[in-house]
Amino acid sequence: MLQVHVRVASPPLLYPCYMGINIPTREELIANKLDPRMLARHVGADSLAYLSVDGLVQAVKHGIEDRSSKVGHCTACLTGKYPEKLEW
Repeated sequence: MLQVHVRVASPPLLYPCYMGINIPTREELIANKLDPRMLARHVGADSLAYLSVDGLVQAVKHGIEDRSSKVGHCTACLTGKYPEKLEW
């Protein structure tokens, strides 16, 4: 029997981006509505798994020689930890 296993090369987007990318509210992001098992069923797959945030950070840092604190990537839409304090 044929099986389909989905592997997403990113962590799930769980939070809006306030840094210039138009990402919807938390309620509109599918990863906040369906866990991986439910999402797999929704798309007709046998399983679904995401890359971890740490896995993504390690992958994008590979080969970067400057390891200072000023070099890095924003992961706010993945973790909810924004690099700047938000003022509403």
